[in-house]
Amino acid sequence: MLEAARIDYLPEVSFSADTRQADLDAMESRGVDLLVVGGGITGAGIVRDAALRGIQVGLVERGDFASGTSSRSSKLIHGGVRYLQQGDIGLVLEAAAERRTLCRIAPHLAVAARMAMPVHGRTSAGLMKFRAGLWAFEKMARIGGEERHEVLKADEVESRIPGLATDRLQGAVVFTEYVTDDARLTLETIKSARRAGAAIASYAPAVAIGEAPARATSSAAGASSGGGLRVRVRDELDGREREIVARVVVNAAGPWVDAVRGLSGATAKRMHLTKGIHLVLARELLPVDDIVVMQARDRRPVFVVPWHDIVWIGTTDTNYPEAVERPEITREDVDYLLEATNRAFPRARLTGDQAQGAWAGVRPLLHQEGKSPSEISRRDEIIVEPSGLVSIAGGKLTTYRKMSERVVDAVVERLGSRVKPCSTAELPLVEPGEAVPIVRTQLGEGDVEHALQNECALTVADVLERRTRASLFARDNGVAAAAHVAEVMGRRLGWSDERRSREVEDYRRRLARDFAWRERGAAR
Repeated sequence: MLEAARIDYLPEVSFSADTRQADLDAMESRGVDLLVVGGGITGAGIVRDAALRGIQVGLVERGDFASGTSSRSSKLIHGGVRYLQQGDIGLVLEAAAERRTLCRIAPHLAVAARMAMPVHGRTSAGLMKFRAGLWAFEKMARIGGEERHEVLKADEVESRIPGLATDRLQGAVVFTEYVTDDARLTLETIKSARRAGAAIASYAPAVAIGEAPARATSSAAGASSGGGLRVRVRDELDGREREIVARVVVNAAGPWVDAVRGLSGATAKRMHLTKGIHLVLARELLPVDDIVVMQARDRRPVFVVPWHDIVWIGTTDTNYPEAVERPEITREDVDYLLEATNRAFPRARLTGDQAQGAWAGVRPLLHQEGKSPSEISRRDEIIVEPSGLVSIAGGKLTTYRKMSERVVDAVVERLGSRVKPCSTAELPLVEPGEAVPIVRTQLGEGDVEHALQNECALTVADVLERRTRASLFARDNGVAAAAHVAEVMGRRLGWSDERRSREVEDYRRRLARDFAWRERGAAR
């Protein structure tokens, strides 16, 4: 929770700097049946599924787990209603089914919240249109009970959503969505994979992919292991390069999918990258109890999401030229969100100076010629290169598990092996007693030790940005805790005083980049 909380951790399988080193050694010396490149939510889902099926699998990630897109989403598990407008019934049904699955396997990471969609206009036609759409969605997606939608009259909306603009307000439809901690979901999926036997290493980017010479290797899947691909990986902790031989390599690098494809000789670009930003404000500035859908000046939906003592506002959807971990937040981005919010809540009069947190991420979409960012389908696609590299592109956070299942099905076919059936929809994501509360911002020494020993945190930013969400949601963005975190980590990892200072300074610089737009003038 956002308040300080004592957490009594049960023993877990060790997952630390030491296990990372051992896993890299093992992958280099023995090879694997499957190597996954990319430790975001998609790669995490794939490696968990493969490990649970008994495949000898490893994963390497260029930075920290979820350090890119998978910690920078809107943190909503959409049931699929938003895809009705695109006419993508298959995606609607899959998203709804996968949301139910996540609620079953990780209920602590799927928190129900009501979403209100106010409707303004000269007549109530728009309200009836949304009502009809939700009725159809609930029938298709088998939504029942308290999750079913309700329709509010204008006066009921005014009472329920204080401060909302009332000009031509016809009413609102209210339905259920779910809030998650995207980074925590990714991390728990990675941890589950390691408990199932996967070898996993962060800060180990793939730097070259080529054909591997035929050789005999042991195979957990039970088939001969000749050929495959050879992946050169650089250990960012010591600078050493290693070679890992894998019978199949899956590229799950998100925004970096094309870059990894290029390592195997592919030249045609398949990805279309777009940027989404979010702002965090104190909830007292916008005291809403429901997620509220607003409309930006270009008619795109923008959300305000309440969570304990804060709200976040998002998101934008603009073309972005390159794959980066932290895309630039511009004054124009901030103005876009604030204009939509201040128009929906005219008494709020929000300014950029009031933002206490901000984040931006890059969406890895499949390019569709002639379509704007918001029109591009969120479907996924499996791409097989002439080299044999298997890439997974596109997709949504909500459907990550099913997307991973399809990828592993394809891997099993290529391996030609008998393995266990997929079990990721039934097995709980965490062991009893291990569930960490969603979104923590305050840290005791035990929490830092746990992040080091059981969650493979290797930098101060790993702890404050993703093991907790202090960088986003704490009042001071975790600045006051940084030195303490560095001290605890330094003792455990053998850091010098200079390294500890550098870690704290690096964390401060990362935060400064997220707020650099303020230097170019306060957003209106």
